Amino acid sequence: MSKAFVILVAVAAVGLPMAAHAQQGGRVADQQYCAQLSNLYVRYVGRSQAGPNAPVRPDVNGGVALAKCKEGDAAAAIPILERKLVNAGFTLPPRG
Repeated sequence: MSKAFVILVAVAAVGLPMAAHAQQGGRVADQQYCAQLSNLYVRYVGRSQAGPNAPVRPDVNGGVALAKCKEGDAAAAIPILERKLVNAGFTLPPRG
């Protein structure tokens, strides 16, 4: 075996677990951000301003985004929730 191959294998053995850990940490941060956006959406945007007993037209896209976030699909949910909150005049919370 060549010395370069041994070095390459050693770097891969150390680097791959670190990369996987960083990616997992990113997913956790995305899920936390998604949960934060979901809470804001449900509390302020997804409710009727006429009161809790007033008929509300459901926002299908908002509902789908909430479900996606709950399922763990933050990548699909975050852009929708961000758009809904910004359109309602909210400043988005810091991410990360």
